[in-house]
Amino acid sequence: MTEIVTIAKDGLSAEIVTAGAAVRAVHLVGHDHSLVVGAADLEHYSAGNREYLGGTIGRFANRIAAGRFTLEGRPHELACNDGPNHLHGGPGGFSTRPWSIVDRGPDAVTLALVSADGDEGYPGEIRVTARFAILPDCTLSVTYEATTDRPTLVNLTTHFYFNLDGSDDIRGHRLTLASDRYLPIDVDALPTGSVDPVEGTAFDFRAGKPVGEAPDPLDHNFCLGSAPSPEPRFCARLEAETSGIALTVSTTEPGLQVYDGAKLDGSIVGHGGRPIVSRSALALEPQGWPDSPNRPDFPQVRLQPGDTYRHHSLYRFSGG
Repeated sequence: MTEIVTIAKDGLSAEIVTAGAAVRAVHLVGHDHSLVVGAADLEHYSAGNREYLGGTIGRFANRIAAGRFTLEGRPHELACNDGPNHLHGGPGGFSTRPWSIVDRGPDAVTLALVSADGDEGYPGEIRVTARFAILPDCTLSVTYEATTDRPTLVNLTTHFYFNLDGSDDIRGHRLTLASDRYLPIDVDALPTGSVDPVEGTAFDFRAGKPVGEAPDPLDHNFCLGSAPSPEPRFCARLEAETSGIALTVSTTEPGLQVYDGAKLDGSIVGHGGRPIVSRSALALEPQGWPDSPNRPDFPQVRLQPGDTYRHHSLYRFSGG
């Protein structure tokens, strides 16, 4: 049975759905609208949440070319759900699964999931936890941990869609990114293999600019480092002119996928009965780099038995 858990502290609250370990809504005191886009109908999450609204993505966030990779000399074939490629863990990825509540309190909840050996084609059984907590200074903390019994891949993220003023268009939001490199993509939104400087391109958000000035399409990985960091580091700031609310994102992850929501088509009814239309929300997804299992020069996301995968991201809301 799908359940909603509300956590709150110091003026910030979040609704967590057990189906897909999804963040359905985030509210800041003094504002009626949710700061993230979510489906009004709870059944949307238990039915698979194919648009990934706020969902926990795994085993591998983003795309793997042709759904194939080789790990320790063994080839593996994954389920393909994005044309000829594998996206966000496949058609039965973690965002489609029922998660179990293993710990809960007024300001935090921990969910768990077991993914069997061979799940969507991935080797090894993994045990995953997702902890959502409200910290001081109106900060939502997301921590993922995973262990495995065989060498495998793990690359998790929360697929937030942010809209900080509750409007139908996020192109007026101002975006700042702490990235001097990005990954160019091909027609299938796969990285070409090149790692290019943002200097002198439309992908340069280091000084901040409106989302509407971004290239079309915008569905790219911005490079934050060559490996995960031990503690979260600043990676992005999003500001809404109408509401005055700002979001600061910090993460341990080496990449940030930025997607302008162009494919949202209004078929889902969101909060307040408003259709979720194209470019009505911006996805900011801290994660490993896309197609990294097939790109040995990219940061790798392999997990070995005895080790623990850990992803920690912080989302701080202010202003308004």
